[in-house]
Amino acid sequence: MFKLRKLLFLFLSISFVQCSKKEIDNTTVQALELKTSFTTNVAQTTVNSQVQFSGSSNNTESNIVFWEWDFADGTSVVNTQNPSHSFSLAGSYFVKLTVKNILGQTASFSKRILVKNSTSANYGNLIGFKEKLGLLNPKAMVAAHRAYHKNFPENSIAAINDAVVNHINIVEIDTRLTLDNELVIMHDPTTTRTTNGNFTIAQKTLTELKQLRLLFNGSATTFTIPTLKEALEAAKGKVYVNIDASWDNAVAYYNKIYNTVAALNMVNMVMIYTESAEVAKGLLEMDADVIVLLGAGNATDYNNASNMNPKTSVWHLASATLSPNYTNWPINNGIKLWANAYVNSISTPPVFGNDGVVDNLINNKISLIQTDYPREIISYLQGKNLWLQ
Repeated sequence: MFKLRKLLFLFLSISFVQCSKKEIDNTTVQALELKTSFTTNVAQTTVNSQVQFSGSSNNTESNIVFWEWDFADGTSVVNTQNPSHSFSLAGSYFVKLTVKNILGQTASFSKRILVKNSTSANYGNLIGFKEKLGLLNPKAMVAAHRAYHKNFPENSIAAINDAVVNHINIVEIDTRLTLDNELVIMHDPTTTRTTNGNFTIAQKTLTELKQLRLLFNGSATTFTIPTLKEALEAAKGKVYVNIDASWDNAVAYYNKIYNTVAALNMVNMVMIYTESAEVAKGLLEMDADVIVLLGAGNATDYNNASNMNPKTSVWHLASATLSPNYTNWPINNGIKLWANAYVNSISTPPVFGNDGVVDNLINNKISLIQTDYPREIISYLQGKNLWLQ
């Protein structure tokens, strides 16, 4: 009987200790705010190269119920602590790790992985945009505002192709996001002015918008609203591109634009326009090779552009900053200047002779001229031996 009591006492003691230990463990886990993070074996990689990811948490591994990885490239979620992964397309990916512990608490951590193309870019008949910019001054290049829309709808594939046929240096196009997060080429937030429908871009899917037809001189054509990818594919190796992305300052928006450009291996054929120094800084931090056109059309924006480090390589000036007080410093520091002439204007620049508007830009060392009349300005510059073909 005594032995039986002793064994019972020993059993209860062990059970009490185990229960107490479990309660202590749970209390400790509950008291801690669950946190997670991960490291990678590289900060930057190339397409189809394996990257090793190592997850960690402030809880012990036995307390973590699952590890969930989203690589932000459309591939399936992975549920191991230390996976390896390769990316099939170049771009900037916000990889996200989510963990859950035995109490049901969750925590997430995200980190950017930059994936570069491993093959050389195909510039077709062109050279890299950065190399081309280095040849400017005193000669200038000309950009077709909303592509070359003299004979075709603005921001259409046909207008991009016509710019190529007419030997225009650059096409400027405008991006908008659809309801289903696709990038399309459209200047206005609605389709009213440029199509046979009246929709808000952000409230319609790409499929719905593709049902519309672009207008030319008020009449519907057979042309549809292009995606950014379609527009870049039309321009690749044939004409440089300026993407006006100034409608939105969200990181995800600019990241999506960059990824579209990078996936096509066109980082050195495209510049991205923004009026935000913060966005410009973010783009350069994302990839130092990206070409940013930064708005500096007033004193405030000019000062913001000046205070950036590193500075963007091209500034977009306007009438308020078109004077030697503003243009001399950036030119002396290797920054190229962009400005408009005959944009949204009913006046047509002369093909030859005197042109005060264009002459003013040249005198202020503007070497990238955006216009609705690219062929006319090219002819004018050719007459002065100032066009860089």
